[in-house]
Formats: sequence, structure tokens, C-alpha cells
Amino acid sequence: MVLHTGSTQGTFQNPLAAARSWSALLRALARAAALAAGALASAQDGTPASAPACSMSEADRAWIERALEAWRFTSREITGIGSVSNSQAIFFDAGCVLTSSDALSSPSAQGVAWSATPHDGSIPVPDGSERPVGITSFASGKDGLKYFVMSTPSVWRANGVGEGTGLETTMVAVLLHEASHVAQIGPYGKRLGKLIEENSLPDSFNDSALQERFGSNAEFTASVKKETALFLKAAVERDDLEAKLLAFDAREFMRERQARWLVGDDAYLVEAEDIWLTFEGSGQWAAYQWVVHAQGGTQNPADVMPRYARDGEWSQAEGFAVVMALDRIAGPAWKKHAFGDGQQTVLEMLDAALEG
Repeated sequence: MVLHTGSTQGTFQNPLAAARSWSALLRALARAAALAAGALASAQDGTPASAPACSMSEADRAWIERALEAWRFTSREITGIGSVSNSQAIFFDAGCVLTSSDALSSPSAQGVAWSATPHDGSIPVPDGSERPVGITSFASGKDGLKYFVMSTPSVWRANGVGEGTGLETTMVAVLLHEASHVAQIGPYGKRLGKLIEENSLPDSFNDSALQERFGSNAEFTASVKKETALFLKAAVERDDLEAKLLAFDAREFMRERQARWLVGDDAYLVEAEDIWLTFEGSGQWAAYQWVVHAQGGTQNPADVMPRYARDGEWSQAEGFAVVMALDRIAGPAWKKHAFGDGQQTVLEMLDAALEG
């Protein structure tokens, strides 16, 4: 996911890293056919022809429908995001781009408006830049302009990433992770933008900054892994007091790590780590909860948890562990901040719960 904050840009890395109604699709195709007919008539009378219409495969359209339905379900039943303001949702395959301003904000598939536009290998996005066709999934916000971009399963398969329903379920989870940031860009993006501006951070600053800086430090890396393991133990611990003690120990290790290494020119990374853990942890949590939900991916939590826990990206693996522990200890109240007003980060909420 790419987050634009003010005049700066950070990139959310995803290691791999919705539903449109068939009636809306048919209306879109009917409009496209009318445009094509008009283009032919224009060509015959000597006036410039419009761009030809395009369409996606039935399989890709079905996946978009499934993914957006999962987004609506997750927003309603899991994260509590509810509705978000209109923002551009852009899906593309090898030759066609589908765009909607209300696909992520509409409470149902009915009435969602789409436009179909052919492309020549480059995908134009609302900020004026272009993206090459490939494995893509990100959300962005700059100066109040929010949008989400994702390639379809046919593109992912063409680039050698998985096959069949397993790939498509994974891609739904990726969409849920990234689309959740659409709701978070406003409240947390301002805080991140302020951090970037105050520390004159480069455009390349992103959620991997901590790992890029200290990934070769064996002691630092060991602490991150120990913290992550303790948070995950807290998340599944049945005894309330023991769960708090495990999370408390994890936070102490984290504070010791930060006090030792995140000093001087690296001191800003303390706050940066907290913000990235909030973004990535809550995004991973939302995706995980849908994957294991009986009305979602219907997968066994025991099979899914290790995949999220061993993520190679620190911000996602430890972020997921922190949010799982927070949800276990504090209950669902944390979601009103993480997916809502952004008044507290996940670590701030966890600390408050441990003190209570």
C-alpha cells in the first residue's frame, strides 16, 4: 500500500503483498457498447472516434464481486469501519481498467457505478502517475484524494503467484488489508505526515524503515522475534492475568530495545514503529479475521495463524501479534480508534489496558 501524507509519500509493503452487481456490470457493458457504436458512426462521418470499450473475463469479474462483498461484510461485522467516504477503486487486468467512486463506500452491490477503459500496459492513477501492469495492491491518500488500486487474479497468475481458489482467497485478504487503510489514511496519515515533515524524511520512508535500518543487527532482530512470540502467546492465553503478564513482558523487551538502539538520529523510529504497527497490524488482523470467519474464508485458525505470525515483514508480523494481544486483553473497543478516529495507536491502547 502506498500512503501519501501531505507532500510526502511512504510505501506499505505487502508480501503477496468489492462486489459489483451483475446488473451494474451489464449496464456498464451496455454503455460501453453504445460508446463503441458511437465511435463507429463518428469514424464513418469523418469525426474522431472514441476509445474502444473493454471488458474483463468472467472469472476476474466474479472475483471483484466476491472481494467487494467481503469488504462490505468485514467493514460491517469485523472491523466496525461501517461506511467510508467515496474514493476511487481501480481494478485492472492485462488490457482493461475498471474504475468506481463508490465501490468501497456503497453498502451493497446494487447501484455501484463502474467505468471501463482499455490500457496499453500502464495504469493511470488519480495522482497523475502511472503503474505498470503487474502484481499490485495499494491504497493512497494525498491532499484528501483517496484511492485503491489492485490487479485481478489473472494478472497475479500470469506473474507466477498461485492458482485457483487458494490464490483468490489470499487476494481477498490482501484487498481487505489494504482497503482498511482507506479508513485509516485520514486520522493516522496526518500523524505520520507530521513525523515525516519534522524529521525531513525521504520519500522512500515506509513501514520497512526499521527493518532496513536494523535488519542486520542480530540482537535487535532477536528482540523483535521474542516480542512477537510473547504477544502471540498473550493472544491465545486463556487466563486473563497471564495474558496481561505475557503482553507486559513483550512491551518491556520492546522498550529496552528502543531505549538501547532508537536514540540520537534514530529516535524518531520509536513513534514511527508505533504508527506502522498500527497500520499494518490492524490491516493484518482484519484480513485474518475474515479468512477464518465462517462467513468468510472458512479456514482453520490453527492453519492460518502461523502464516500471519511468521510474516517476513516486521511491521506486519509484530503488528499482527500486538493487535491480537490487544484484542484478547482489551476486547473490541480498540477498533473505534484503529479503524475510526485514530486518537490512539495500538501500543497506546495496549499500554492503557495493561495499566487498568
